[in-house]
Amino acid sequence: MNYLVLFMFLVLTFMISWWNAYSAGRGWTEVKFIGGWPRIVTWCAVVMSACGFTWVYLTLVTIAAVAFSVISVESADVMFNLGYVIIILPIIGSGFGLWANSLIVAYKSRGLGSIGVASWNTFAQARNIYKTARYAPGAMESVLSFFTRGKSRKSRESMLILLLVVLALSSGVITTAAIARKADRENAILAMGT
Repeated sequence: MNYLVLFMFLVLTFMISWWNAYSAGRGWTEVKFIGGWPRIVTWCAVVMSACGFTWVYLTLVTIAAVAFSVISVESADVMFNLGYVIIILPIIGSGFGLWANSLIVAYKSRGLGSIGVASWNTFAQARNIYKTARYAPGAMESVLSFFTRGKSRKSRESMLILLLVVLALSSGVITTAAIARKADRENAILAMGT
């Protein structure tokens, strides 16, 4: 993959994840009291945000680990596969909630923007399901094969892979929580001022 394309993909993923966390945070307090469907959609946005940040961090950590010869290229492939296996089901699940909500909004408003969002979400959800069906079994097989080989030389690298993936996942969750809480506080301050 071209480095410029990879950089642009990471920046776009980071920006979308930031926006999802910020948007969810703006209505966090309200949806806690309202409950129901708005709360589900907010949680879907939070999960999607955390998964996006996790993928960005996982990519950066993996590239750095290979560049500094901390792990092998084979182990980098295992890291990506393990990260994928961990985040793909939450992406599919939260994607269903966001997709359904976009269809509801498009039906109610019938505006060009909402129809465009619903169309994009339909395409993205279908693509994610297709790619999961196609790639998840191979990714899972790669991860299981790597971790069940039993070579003592690989045990240090196996632990390092697990540690780095958990670090990326934790960082994604922490980043999402920090952005959502900040947006929630800002929204509360604005509400108190009116």
